Amino acid sequence: MSVTPQIDLDLLFKELHDGVFVCSKEGELVYSNPAFGRMLGYSEVDISTKSIAKDIADRELEWQALTSLMDQGSLITDYEIGLRRSDGVRIVASISSIFYRDSNGMPFGIAGIVRDITTRKSVEHDLREKAFRTDIVNRIARAAGASKAMENMLKGLGDDLRKLVPFEHLSLGATEEKGRHVDLLVPDPEDSTKTKLIGRVSFEGSLVEKLKYDKNAVIIEKNLPRKMYSELAVMDALELEALLSVPLRSRGRIIGSLNVAHSRAGEYNWETAETLQEVADQLAGIIDNMMLVNSLEEKVRLHESLMDSGVQLQKAVTTQQIYSAIASHLREIVPYRELSFYLIDWPNRWVYPVYAVGDYADEVMRAPGSLDLGIVGEVAKSGRAEFVDDVDADSRTSQIPGVPLGHESMLAIPLMGVEGVVGVLEVYRPRGQVFSISDLEAGSLFAQQASVALVNSQIVVKLQEAKKEIELLNDLMFHDINNYNFATMNYLESIAESKELSPSVKATLEKALSLMKRNSKLIDSVKKLTKIGGMEQSEFTQLNLCDVIAKVTSGLAHSAPDKTISFRVDLPDSEALVMANSLVEELFANIISNAIKYDPHEEVEIDVACSRILKEGIVYWKTAVSDRGQGIPDDLKSSLFQKYVRLRPESKIEGTGLGLSIVRALTDKFNGRVWVEDRVPGRSDQGARFCIELPAARTK
Repeated sequence: MSVTPQIDLDLLFKELHDGVFVCSKEGELVYSNPAFGRMLGYSEVDISTKSIAKDIADRELEWQALTSLMDQGSLITDYEIGLRRSDGVRIVASISSIFYRDSNGMPFGIAGIVRDITTRKSVEHDLREKAFRTDIVNRIARAAGASKAMENMLKGLGDDLRKLVPFEHLSLGATEEKGRHVDLLVPDPEDSTKTKLIGRVSFEGSLVEKLKYDKNAVIIEKNLPRKMYSELAVMDALELEALLSVPLRSRGRIIGSLNVAHSRAGEYNWETAETLQEVADQLAGIIDNMMLVNSLEEKVRLHESLMDSGVQLQKAVTTQQIYSAIASHLREIVPYRELSFYLIDWPNRWVYPVYAVGDYADEVMRAPGSLDLGIVGEVAKSGRAEFVDDVDADSRTSQIPGVPLGHESMLAIPLMGVEGVVGVLEVYRPRGQVFSISDLEAGSLFAQQASVALVNSQIVVKLQEAKKEIELLNDLMFHDINNYNFATMNYLESIAESKELSPSVKATLEKALSLMKRNSKLIDSVKKLTKIGGMEQSEFTQLNLCDVIAKVTSGLAHSAPDKTISFRVDLPDSEALVMANSLVEELFANIISNAIKYDPHEEVEIDVACSRILKEGIVYWKTAVSDRGQGIPDDLKSSLFQKYVRLRPESKIEGTGLGLSIVRALTDKFNGRVWVEDRVPGRSDQGARFCIELPAARTK
């Protein structure tokens, strides 16, 4: 028979690590073990005088809720309640309790076991906070990853981020790889799905520069507007007191910053910075990839813009058109607010404004300057593009009268010619909108095209001026010489009519008259050649070769009184349209008159045939003029159309040797060709055939 050992309950309660208490329903303590006192920081004497409801429970209502549940018959296990230690520190406790009953079974108090779960609850809270924060950070990363461009990078970021970090102003700074500037982006207040660029500021003195070299977050607890970071120049920071900025790190380098600001001073601390850094670490790689894609797309757009601008610049003719085209196309490649275009006068060491865009364009145009003063002169002498973030703060700046200080940023680009710098382009942006290295590189590429167009335009202008001068001199020369010729011929003819002249003197006068007539014809031929050289194809109109040939043959049918001239003309039934001017008649008249002049027979027979041919997909009208004269030897055919070449120089037939060179010049101008061949193949003595091909005019 076994014997049940006697249990010493008092000793058991004293050894327990959990607190044990017995109290009235109102919370007045009747009994507590040592662990209960130690848990709350009281001695056995002091705790015996305390009420759980009034002195120990953090809130009396929590104790009342416990007793209410017990009255309803609920099983009380692991009931969480806040307790206040003797030193005022709040702890979280877990209570399991029952009613303590008398011998009649009536409840007259409460007995319970208390366990301190403060550490456990703290760990649980931290885990929940971490899980919550991780979930928010992942949501932000997913939303950012779904964005395909920086334009909607901050889409939805603000709402989720505000659950982790309080802020009233959110911004993102992004810098190019070469670290020249920082783009400051904010959520677009008018479209929550987009990001707005509010400024491009200098990297020097920026938050990103600070983060790059200090490696830690930037925390400003108060007086934010007085902190001199370049981002604050474009950020509305007047009512903001606190700022937190953390770095965006990707591929071992800092590519920007994530910034939050608040109107309450002291809003941020290192714990907040750690939270914001978690978000920044998730965003950095995504932003870096976007910036890389944007850079590639920008290069493609730049290439396309440069191709288009190159074509358009070549279309401009006058210098003023060139200036306007350069200003217009440069704005597409490097956006600007104002522009000044200068040409460099190296011999006089002077800088001349030739074109300006902006509010003070008139003032700029009235202000030429010395090559040895100002940024323009520096860039012209160095031949290197240069940007200045605050042009008014630069000691090299030459102040233009009437233009106020604007503290603008400036980019100056030289235009290079064959012998050096021919001009300088200055473009301006408002303060806080600095130019980037990408702007400089793109502007320099554009300047190469602009330089070529400008130099070509200057050459064209000089050629046009020279052409006009030559035409004027030619007109004066031809007019005056012919006047002298006509006057001299009149005098010689008057003298030749005198009956008192001897036969030898009269023969001499007739020779002189003949030479003067030949001289007049020579002048007329040279004048025609000069006129042909100045013809422009834009002046040509559609002419019908059938009408031209009919007119020329009709006019030459009686041109030689000592000969009988007959034409056999074979023309197409339809119109033979070509692009030419009235000198096309001169072309055929020269060839046909030569055929008449050099034919030794009294009866001259000439065949003229016009036909349509197709060569390499192009339609031509071919006209063949065949004679039965002495023909042209093979050794003379190739040189026949050169100036001053005559078929028979010893012949008594008058001529200047320019007629067929006029024919060649005209066919070249009309985009055609002319050649000579035997009328009877292999028999040059049986006459010649002159062939002229002119491209057919396009009809509707």
